[in-house]
Amino acid sequence: MAARGGGGSRWNLWRFVRWIGIVLLVLVIGVPLLFYAAFMGIQEASERQWLGQAPQHAAIDVRSRKPHPVALLDVGFDSLAVRLRMIEEARESIELEFFIYEIDEASRLITQALARKAAQGVKVRILVDFALPIFKLAPHYARTLEAAGVQVRYYNTSGIARFFAMQHRTHRKLLVVDRKAAVIGGRNIGNDYFDLSPHYNFLDSDLLIQGDIASAIVDSFELYWASDWVTNPKDLAVDEGAAGLDLLAQPTAAEDALRAELKAHKPQHSFTTCNDTHFVTDYPGSGVERRRVYTAIAQLVSEARQRVIVESPYLVLRDDGIGLLQSVLQRGVKLQFLTNTLHSTDAFYAVASLSDSLDRLNLPNLEVWGYDGRPLKQGERAPASERWGVHGKRAVFDDRTVVVGTYNMDPRSANLNSELIVICRNNPTLAATMTQSLQARLKQSRPISGTANAGGYHALIEGADADAIFQMRMVTPFASFLDFLL
Repeated sequence: MAARGGGGSRWNLWRFVRWIGIVLLVLVIGVPLLFYAAFMGIQEASERQWLGQAPQHAAIDVRSRKPHPVALLDVGFDSLAVRLRMIEEARESIELEFFIYEIDEASRLITQALARKAAQGVKVRILVDFALPIFKLAPHYARTLEAAGVQVRYYNTSGIARFFAMQHRTHRKLLVVDRKAAVIGGRNIGNDYFDLSPHYNFLDSDLLIQGDIASAIVDSFELYWASDWVTNPKDLAVDEGAAGLDLLAQPTAAEDALRAELKAHKPQHSFTTCNDTHFVTDYPGSGVERRRVYTAIAQLVSEARQRVIVESPYLVLRDDGIGLLQSVLQRGVKLQFLTNTLHSTDAFYAVASLSDSLDRLNLPNLEVWGYDGRPLKQGERAPASERWGVHGKRAVFDDRTVVVGTYNMDPRSANLNSELIVICRNNPTLAATMTQSLQARLKQSRPISGTANAGGYHALIEGADADAIFQMRMVTPFASFLDFLL
């Protein structure tokens, strides 16, 4: 009897373990597959529904052949100084739109400058994305800014109940003053975008543009500001938590010193003239039919004849992206990608996807390089941190045409986010300036694939800490299933 009872216990234990295994299998594999199938079904239905019916607006695709002075802003501190100078010189209007608006020293400097201009009668508006994991400009900050004359709106406040709508974000980044001058590019508002963080900073890139295109960028801002995806902060019932740093409180002695340094800063950029300037942005709202930027970039890639150099913090390519690359490479065009290694980014999930794609990226004429995380000497200021990563979203085509914007090389930028780019065609001077900047970053990068000494997976993870490697390895098996969300 005792032996029979022990066997029954073992049988019950085995049945329990088996059911636990089934539950875990459903959670780990079934749920992601369900999300993937649902997303693809919605995407395909959307494509069928909107075929030939994509929304149109004059502001989402504007090309001008008038002369536009332009300058590449490669150094974060220099880009912050330009922003503050532009705000100070504003006389009529200031528009800002960002994916991230941190609450730190850099944002305090900018916000206080905006409040001063609002007090002088300048119309100041801020549109910030409401992506909850990174959202910082909470309603109590918005109320403080409204009291100071600065209007604030949030883009896409959808909650988890609207899972697919929640995935759509505005990833656009812009500052425009008086409809005459604009800065667009990869930088959000925060210390780590302006070389001020003691822990980690981004090597990024913006484009300063003067001329009629600035007015077109404002027209696109108006389109977003008036869209159904925008919410007034006062209409939200949000648990705001601790008040945190006061954006408009009296500056500290350290901030006064930083402001004085920025005011005395000598520009680290130079102007050239673009005689063929093209602004392209996506239409507000979710749905692949509203995406315009991917199409514009794909067209430039298809027109390339010699070489293309691309910088993107993430390199996540699905079948259509691989197919586009193959079609270009087969024509003999050389492609060179600069992206991050695991050490130079916290986005371990994006590196996981890249590591899973290395075999598919082993193609003739294609090189992939990963930034090694070291600080890059830029100007007279000492690097603020020991760890850096690339965050620029830019490319050079055939040493003549440049693209700067917010578009990452990933499915999220192609299918889910609202992005923007500016294309300057047939400007060898600007192309040479950008190429020189890219080469400086490539010198502090490792070859991942496409060269004789490429290190592959080991080069991708070299220097990363054990926790980051563990996280990357844990998500790698699911990277191909969930890459549409990356």
